[in-house]
Amino acid sequence: MKKALMILTGLTAMAAIAFWLNSTGSDTKVSKSEIQSKNTVAEKAQNPHKQHLVAHQHAHPAKPKAQPQVTPINNLAAVQSDSGYPADPVFTQSETAEKVLKASGKLRENLRGEVYLEIDNSHLSSLETGDTLKLEVPFFDMYYDAEVASTDQDRHGNKTINASFELNDETYNTTLTINDHAIYAHVNTPYGIYTLAGDGQYAWMAESSDLVHGAIPDQIGPGEDDHSDGSDIPQKPIEIAGK
Repeated sequence: MKKALMILTGLTAMAAIAFWLNSTGSDTKVSKSEIQSKNTVAEKAQNPHKQHLVAHQHAHPAKPKAQPQVTPINNLAAVQSDSGYPADPVFTQSETAEKVLKASGKLRENLRGEVYLEIDNSHLSSLETGDTLKLEVPFFDMYYDAEVASTDQDRHGNKTINASFELNDETYNTTLTINDHAIYAHVNTPYGIYTLAGDGQYAWMAESSDLVHGAIPDQIGPGEDDHSDGSDIPQKPIEIAGK
C-alpha cells in the first residue's frame, strides 16, 4: 500500500513538473513574439519611409540613354551673301545662250574665242554705289570682285555701272550698261581687256583683241619708223581747167 502511494505521489509530481515546463515554454514564446513585435514597431517609428522603400524595391527596366539630335547636313544650302554680293554667279556659261544668240542672227561675224553666258539681269540692275560687282567667268579664268564706284540711269531706262578693283597697285575698271533688252560691258583685267554684249538675259564675251583679229588698222600720217617727208609719195598731176 505504501509503495502504491509512493508511486502515485511520484507520478503526480512528474505531471506537475511537466505542466510547469509547458507553461514556461509557452510564456517564453509569447514573450519572444511580443519582443519582436515591439522591435518592429520601434523600427518603423525610427524609419517611417523604410517600409515604403522596401515595398518599391523591384527591378526597373533601364532607360535608354538619350541620343543627341543629329542635324542633317544640307549640301545644297544657299550661301549667305553680303549686301550686293550674290550667292549665285552673275555670269553663268550656258549652251542655251549660245543657241539663242546664234539663232538671233545678230552676232558679230568676227567673233573668236568667245564664251556664251546667261546673265543675272535683276541683280546687275539692282547694283548701287558701294555694292560689289562679281566678275566671275571661269572660261577666262576670271575671278574678280569690283566695287561699284558710281551708277547712272538715263530717261530711256539704260543703267550704266562703273566699277573697279585694285591689284598690285594697279586699278582696273569695268563699265557696264544694261536694260531689259540689252547689255554691253567693257571689262579691264590684269590679263586682258574683254567685251561683253547681248540681250537682257544672254550675252557673249570675248577678249577685245580677238575682235580685231585680221583687221588692218587705219594709219594717219607717217608711221613711227617712217622718216619720209612725203616727197616720195606719187602725186596726182593738177589739172587746170581751160588750159
